[in-house]
Amino acid sequence: MAIEDTFAFLNTEEFGTTCQIGGGSNFVGILDSPMDVIAGGVALSREYLLMAKTSDVSSATRGTSITVASQAYTVRENRPIDDGLFSELLLSKD
Repeated sequence: MAIEDTFAFLNTEEFGTTCQIGGGSNFVGILDSPMDVIAGGVALSREYLLMAKTSDVSSATRGTSITVASQAYTVRENRPIDDGLFSELLLSKD
């Protein structure tokens, strides 16, 4: 079954947040920042992942500036999820 209403997933009253690519228009995304144990358990690494509608982030390529909840990030990678309705952006915090 195809998802027609993405509002159920991207709702700022639940866990979605306002984002903006460069000086473009605002859109809603979901930021996740999991912590990974690396180097044989000696160090920690934090990832910044933003899920959004692909149509909202199609212009985001490596090096693109993006603001998420008033925080500055840079796009490292933009990859579609499953059927391509949503994309996941790997970010670096500025």
